Amino acid sequence: MRRMRTDGPVVQLNSLVREHPDFETLHESTLNEYYFRCVPNGLVERQEEPEVQALIDVLNHEIVQAVRHNGFEAVVTTRVQGRVAILVSFCSDRTLVEEVDATFEAIARWGRLLSKKLSVRCELTSDMEAQLCLSESLSSPTEVSAT
Repeated sequence: MRRMRTDGPVVQLNSLVREHPDFETLHESTLNEYYFRCVPNGLVERQEEPEVQALIDVLNHEIVQAVRHNGFEAVVTTRVQGRVAILVSFCSDRTLVEEVDATFEAIARWGRLLSKKLSVRCELTSDMEAQLCLSESLSSPTEVSAT
């Protein structure tokens, strides 16, 4: 196993986050902590809209829950400037390159999976939702049987 480069795990993670189109940094990181969030590339221009912001917050919270459920305990949620963010804490500068890569890959993978659900919810306006509900009720009637 390779040891971390001399610039440390935070610098390694920063490089991965900045190269990925669906992530952004949110806060000045420390030696052992890195703050960022998933903002799907298609929502970057709309991220200041309150509804979109709320969905992005939910997305980041769900990513952290999924990643932690899969054994990545160093990943938690926090708030930065009122937004839900992902915080990764490293215990030491001895963190392996592979550990940083695996952690970010898990976050990015869950981000992709969960953002598909988010994009469907985000594209629906209230008129579209009403129309969708109406068409679903017309196309799949429910029968109640009194037996």
